Amino acid sequence: MHQEPDSIPIGRSLGRAHKFLHALGDREMAPLGASVTDYILLFQIDNAPEPGLSQTEIARFSNMGGPALVRHLDRMERDGLVQRARDAADRRIMRVTLSPAGQARLVQLQAVISATDQKVRALLTREEADVLQVALDKVFEFALNELYASTPPSAPPTTRPASRSTR
Repeated sequence: MHQEPDSIPIGRSLGRAHKFLHALGDREMAPLGASVTDYILLFQIDNAPEPGLSQTEIARFSNMGGPALVRHLDRMERDGLVQRARDAADRRIMRVTLSPAGQARLVQLQAVISATDQKVRALLTREEADVLQVALDKVFEFALNELYASTPPSAPPTTRPASRSTR
């Protein structure tokens, strides 16, 4: 049975595409002993303005629960990829920044993400890719505003491929 595009929920299409692109990314990262989640966390931490994101902000912007995030950050800290320090103004807040090893790891993972992104972009015309990016940004902003309308968060780092480490 064929469904008209406007009868298919956009959230379903986005969720399905996300699930399988995430799995593809994880497969491509596996030889490096990494995952898309590792990339997302390193990317967000690297692109945060000074003094760095708090653990709460990282959890919010990565859509990850606190305990799962803490496990990831503990491992990344043990591996020497991130550093945590108390916020100078509010000692209850832990700020997270990348170490030089974390920046090197981000560059390594960025290469895998870029190669996978190129495979996806090869399916689309330049115009389709541009329209898709604009549309996804609109959907993201809408969802963010709907979720946090009463308590707007500070702006999350962009999820676009380029980072300070690779510019």
